[in-house]
Amino acid sequence: MSFNFAYLSGGKLYLKLGQATVQAIASEFGQAAQERGWQLQRRNGWKRKHAMSTGLSGDVSPSGQSIVPIAVQGVCPTSADRLLYTLEAGEDGGIFTLERLAASISDRQQPKEKRLFHSADFKVDRIDFHPEHKLIACAVVRKDGTANIATMPVDAVHLEEVTEGDAIDLAPKWIPGARKAIVFQSAGISRNLSGYIIEHEHSTIQQLDLDQQEVITLASDPKYDLLSPQIAADGTLYYIRRPYRPLRQQVLFSQTLKEIVLIPARLLTAIFGWLNFFTHRYTGRSLLLVNQPPQVGTQQMLLLGRVVDVGLEMERNRRFGDADSPSLVPRSWQLIEQPLHGEAQIIGCGVLAFDVGVDGKIVYSNGSAIYGVRPGGVTERLVLDRPIEQVVMLDRGNDLN
Repeated sequence: MSFNFAYLSGGKLYLKLGQATVQAIASEFGQAAQERGWQLQRRNGWKRKHAMSTGLSGDVSPSGQSIVPIAVQGVCPTSADRLLYTLEAGEDGGIFTLERLAASISDRQQPKEKRLFHSADFKVDRIDFHPEHKLIACAVVRKDGTANIATMPVDAVHLEEVTEGDAIDLAPKWIPGARKAIVFQSAGISRNLSGYIIEHEHSTIQQLDLDQQEVITLASDPKYDLLSPQIAADGTLYYIRRPYRPLRQQVLFSQTLKEIVLIPARLLTAIFGWLNFFTHRYTGRSLLLVNQPPQVGTQQMLLLGRVVDVGLEMERNRRFGDADSPSLVPRSWQLIEQPLHGEAQIIGCGVLAFDVGVDGKIVYSNGSAIYGVRPGGVTERLVLDRPIEQVVMLDRGNDLN
């Protein structure tokens, strides 16, 4: 039995159905937003030339066209042949559907896209669908740094926020069954007198029963962030566990002294880099002609809300698992399985994303590849890509209609 799944890599959406090759999915809405940006840039060509001549062209591409950032933030299935996804296109974003997936894959065409909702007031993050009640659940991310869980019927045009407060509520997942209940991760935040976020608590796993209007804590540990929770049909709770790290780290005196000693060296490095840049720009040659070895540990990415030096982590993790697809995150990021009446156990290390199918199969990603786990524990690598931010199974039998 093959794995059917969708995944996000670098903000782009990809489909893998059966033995077919991976197909990238382009958003018509996103492409239209980019085209509008390019047309605006062409109409303001003099501004572009001025920006390029003064070295302030951070918002234009090398070809001189404007860059409208396009990123898919979340994806989920509604059936085996249709899925929902959330998209950011510059200041705009919303919720969209893709239909006729199988036919599109076989014909090598783009699936049909339909817009359900869009807004420029907030961002829509991870998303999930309740097949019995035809309800969408998603995370609404505000500009003040808070995030709330919101729901919406598929035939509506407005989201209704069902959590509130100065907190970061993310990654909602419907609990299987007839009741309307959501499991999600939540972390409280603290602000200073100016309103800026200065600290966040460890992430806990919360359950929200919409019928009873009740929220209960399913799992919490002050030493860990518990992320991306999901409950299987048999009641087993799955989540990613990683060590909790406060925003305000205590700095030891020895670390402070070391930083002071390194100041002169860093100033000399900055001056040399500035001189080398202008020498290379106007002469085509660098000040140093020797080949420089590639730097390791300099590529930083924001993964599950935390900045990770993926270059460094890949070097550390290369001896674990497949050498050509090392984990982008520390091995302390663990996939946990917690039965309804049993002890939690680790079933994967260095895990960035996962999903559990209705038939018990599991797909997970370490950021560099996607692996499938069949019932019984047989594991196989399904896709090699980087960076993989989310993966979801496409195995539901219901539909929007």
